[in-house]
Amino acid sequence: MARYGERAAPAERAVSEAWWNLATTGSEEARRELVRAGMAYNEVFSDPEAFRKVRGWYAERSRIPDALLRRQVEVLHGALAACQGDRKTISRIEELEAEANALYGNHRAEIGGREVGENELREILRTSRDEELRREAWEASKSVGREAAPLVRELARLRNRLARKQGYENHYLRSLELQEIDPGELEGIMSRLEAATEAPFRELKRRLDEGLKGRFGVERVMPWHHADPFFQSCREDLAATAGEVPDVDGFFRGKDLEELTRRTYDALGLEVRDVLARSDLAERPGKLQHAFCTRIGREYPYDVRVLANVRPGAYWMETLLHEFGHAVYDKHINPGLPYFLRSYAHLATTEAVALMMGSLAEDPAWLSSVAGVPEAELDGFREYLRERERADRLVFVRWALVMYRFERALYADPDREDLNDLWWELAGRLQLLERPPGRDEPDWAAKIHIAVSPVYYHNYVLGHLIAAQLRDHLERYVTRGPFYESRSAGLYLLESLFGPGAREGWRETVERATGSPLDTGRFVGSLR
Repeated sequence: MARYGERAAPAERAVSEAWWNLATTGSEEARRELVRAGMAYNEVFSDPEAFRKVRGWYAERSRIPDALLRRQVEVLHGALAACQGDRKTISRIEELEAEANALYGNHRAEIGGREVGENELREILRTSRDEELRREAWEASKSVGREAAPLVRELARLRNRLARKQGYENHYLRSLELQEIDPGELEGIMSRLEAATEAPFRELKRRLDEGLKGRFGVERVMPWHHADPFFQSCREDLAATAGEVPDVDGFFRGKDLEELTRRTYDALGLEVRDVLARSDLAERPGKLQHAFCTRIGREYPYDVRVLANVRPGAYWMETLLHEFGHAVYDKHINPGLPYFLRSYAHLATTEAVALMMGSLAEDPAWLSSVAGVPEAELDGFREYLRERERADRLVFVRWALVMYRFERALYADPDREDLNDLWWELAGRLQLLERPPGRDEPDWAAKIHIAVSPVYYHNYVLGHLIAAQLRDHLERYVTRGPFYESRSAGLYLLESLFGPGAREGWRETVERATGSPLDTGRFVGSLR
């Protein structure tokens, strides 16, 4: 195990660095380097002899008395299994994934013959009252889908080919197993959330629609009337249903969002200045327009970086707090752990921390104590801000259900001709969105996750469930008040979640860190 870690380290570091370079430059040279680094990574992890040996250990893992060694076998087995297959197929997947990354990074929508970035599209949908401009902006936000759809279908076919050679029905089910998630268990969670959110979401959508009809003077609410192009958030829409509402973006006008991020993590005793220094936070041409956190390799001191495209406002404040939640997790994993355990316990546990931290951007107490918003500006708006956060979680769950059910169907049959129709059937049933008359475009392919982070979205949902349990546990038993004001909370996170890394399975980690097994109760309760 130790020797394999030594072999894997340079390949993992190189592929992370290449991905960072492509995301920050969008250049053809960076794309080629990501393909080369990806091939070298696969050369290490697709080794059939190593997989045969580790698979044997994995089958007999209950007989391994050392818990750390047993867990290393489980983790390495997952990493190797994910890369098994014929070289030609694996190479083609690497090429297509790099091509897709470059496409989403370089694509710029057009409005009136002029190129615009995602920040500008978002601003139009957030503020404009011009019906035609809004529709043009919404359609432009989906334009990358036409170019991406063939890539996504081909990637799905190739991923399925590898999965079936390993005995799986498709890539979706293979991915869940390698993420240590039981498909039946996940379906149970998602179905319970769908049922629990059905009635409150219908009522919320009715209220939003009434407000949007009044705001735009229309009889029917169409997708471009919502401020978010996928309707995965409703904060701005909710303002249309209320009377006097706060200018939430105004809370951050003239503020240094990086400084507010530092203050937030300083209060928890979690240092982020070194991460800020290595990060790339300003928007510019050719750069990926989204945001993410990455760690370059697993050698200590850890090289953790965040990419963002910051403009003043609540959206990017939440995004920075979210991504630096990932960063403090990555940065504080115990470097004394064996190589393959120097990672978060699970995708869902790092998402939980990020979601918990990101939600502070509109928390009235955080706005007052950390962002320095005068109490007089918050008076009368505290309950509205709490309602805005609750409503946003509700809308996100319904959107995540669309992604979850669509991806399952995509990998069940990547060649089905009705994917455009399926996307809108799900959006209509789960989000209550009306399909524009005559629209037959691959709008599903405009979502970057479907192409380059497949079978991931359920981890945001699990992250929300864990975050609700974690915050409740922190404030009930550790800080007995707002967790973000206490170094005790930071110390607890270090000891219970960050430091242990991947030494346990994710279910054990969640139960130990939150005091109870994962369930939907606290999260559903937070929506009421």
